[in-house]
Amino acid sequence: MVVGSRPVSSAPPDRDVVRRILEGRATRQVRAAAARGALPLPRAALARLYLFLREDEEQEIRVEAINSLEALDKQAVMELLADDDCAPEVLEHFATQSVKDEKVAELIAFHRGVSTAALAALAAKGNAEVIELVLTNQEHLLSNPDLLNRLSLNPALRVDQRGRILELLDRAMRAASAAEDGGEEDADSADSAELSEEVLEAARLLEVDVGELYAASEILGGEELELSEDPDIRGAYKKILTLNVAQKAVLAMRGGREERLILIRDSNKLVAIGVLRNPRIQEADVEVIARMRNVTDEVLRQVGQNREWTKSYAVMIALVQNPRTPQGISTNFVPRLQNQDLKKLARSRDVPELIRRMAKRTLDTRTQKMRGKG
Repeated sequence: MVVGSRPVSSAPPDRDVVRRILEGRATRQVRAAAARGALPLPRAALARLYLFLREDEEQEIRVEAINSLEALDKQAVMELLADDDCAPEVLEHFATQSVKDEKVAELIAFHRGVSTAALAALAAKGNAEVIELVLTNQEHLLSNPDLLNRLSLNPALRVDQRGRILELLDRAMRAASAAEDGGEEDADSADSAELSEEVLEAARLLEVDVGELYAASEILGGEELELSEDPDIRGAYKKILTLNVAQKAVLAMRGGREERLILIRDSNKLVAIGVLRNPRIQEADVEVIARMRNVTDEVLRQVGQNREWTKSYAVMIALVQNPRTPQGISTNFVPRLQNQDLKKLARSRDVPELIRRMAKRTLDTRTQKMRGKG
């Protein structure tokens, strides 16, 4: 919320109301209004208050809060979870209810405020698709090995997912062991001399385990590249076909435009993400990537989470229009789109239903505000 001419230290009215309720300083009238959802607050803030007021000292308020919370339909839940200001306790609450719903779980798993408790709920009881979402958050998993244990005990775990969990557990244990030994190299490092220089260099550049560079790798939609009218594209593609995963990963981080736009299509996440870490990548490249439908979801997620790239309107609209972009990313940008683009999205059959509805609702709200000013 814009502060305007008020002192920087003064909190916005809505946040002040939320704080007073959470600190137990609000009147009964205000608490009762919050429990009914009658306060002019963002939906995510109201959900936080519903959870808090379930423990209010007055039974009537407790009942109202519980009823308001249960009355939230899936659309409302997805909208509040897409809010960057959604509180961790709200994410945790809906995580326990969304272990079989990958669309809702995606918003939780990739929310910037997601807690270990929320991920633990998804990890322990999620279906295979939800498990996949949790597994992509490797940084959180490696720093919280208990999440890996919860995942390993989940009966919905697929064989390929179990293998990835074992690799992550091994990495976590070796990291802990190295820390206890004062950072000394583990026994596996003695074998590194036998590995090729390409593999070692790629592992260093990507900051990953060497073993991860032996995963499957293929260029998605390769036939199109093979038949390209651009001889530079055809030549680069033929060269890339001769490379192993480690060599492709190094090229992704150092190559020119043709190599970047080919390797971004690689099914191996390490190779594709390596392109996004290439210091030579330009905004024009990112815009092209944001429109691609033959890249992995993780590529589009990484683009959407980069604040510098999404300052570009062209990149932002390309992500929203791309049906492969995770909805947890797209929903962040719909409110920032121009009316003409909202109209197109509201009629488009090429984007998810959630995006169409959100575009129409945003446009309708703006139209009503303009009429009110008139």
